[in-house]
Amino acid sequence: LHPKDSAGHMQRQRHQASYIPVRGMSYQRRFSDMAFAGLAPAVSILITSPVDVVKARIQASGEGGIAVETRGMLTKIVNKEGLAGLYRGLGVSMLREASLNTMRLGLYDPIMSQLHSGYRDMASSKDTGVPPLHKRLLCGSLCGIVGSAAANPMELIKCRIQCAGHHTYANSFNAFREIVKHEGFGGLWNGAGVFALRNAIGSAANLSTLSALKAYGMKHRGDSPPVVVDIISGLGSGVVTTIVMCPVDMVKTRLQNQPVDPVSGVGTLYRNPWHATTKIVRTEGIGSLYKGFTWLFVRTGPHYVLTFTIFGILRRWAGGRAEESVAEDLQVQ
Repeated sequence: LHPKDSAGHMQRQRHQASYIPVRGMSYQRRFSDMAFAGLAPAVSILITSPVDVVKARIQASGEGGIAVETRGMLTKIVNKEGLAGLYRGLGVSMLREASLNTMRLGLYDPIMSQLHSGYRDMASSKDTGVPPLHKRLLCGSLCGIVGSAAANPMELIKCRIQCAGHHTYANSFNAFREIVKHEGFGGLWNGAGVFALRNAIGSAANLSTLSALKAYGMKHRGDSPPVVVDIISGLGSGVVTTIVMCPVDMVKTRLQNQPVDPVSGVGTLYRNPWHATTKIVRTEGIGSLYKGFTWLFVRTGPHYVLTFTIFGILRRWAGGRAEESVAEDLQVQ
């Protein structure tokens, strides 16, 4: 072969190595992808946690139709609790993000590879096996449900600490002990049904939109670096997810933050998601289901941008190391 042809051949081989079909991935690569899926959002929440606290306070306000001024909530929190108030439950929030997304994001490619023949990853273009919408929605929902089952205890503790309303805990460990003591071990899964519904809907919207935007972006990005595609895809998926998920997120916050009967361990305000939804609409109006929408987007948009950008960088770094080893093998041959 001509030196130029040989170089081009090696470049094509290295490019192909970075797009290893999921079924052909080593267990080490699959493990690293799942680890990165948990690490990326856990790092991102360090930046977006204050917005999450404000969103939770707004959603928890106005129970029973009682008028509560929610404007200036951020300022109110800082004035009353200091800057530390904006980082309530930060540790458990990081654990929540890691446990949820290790499954939610980390399982997307493996599950999709079973649903759609030829699928490689979220950056796949049409000629490498982009799944149709119904498969992306199904896969996203499944990943969201599995992730919510793993993360519900952390989500419950995070919600109660951030809302700082009916429940007062010294810290996350105290919250864990108090919940188990008064509500039983199963109490850690209070609100599990609506949390699973939230993540099924949210993940279906989020991951299906993300995968479609990444497929289009990687195909048409030209000379732009992949990180640009990560940023745009993350922001676009954040917009869609916020619109779809806000009402369920609102109901989830109310269910998990409500006072609990110390004897029965059952919530005293809402019996189930449907009862919570109808009661909120009846006493506060249907628009109340979108309480905290702006703050949810301000939290979700940047959070997904950071999460998917960090995740993409880590995956390309790991893929690059695999690519280098393939290139060395080709040189030896």
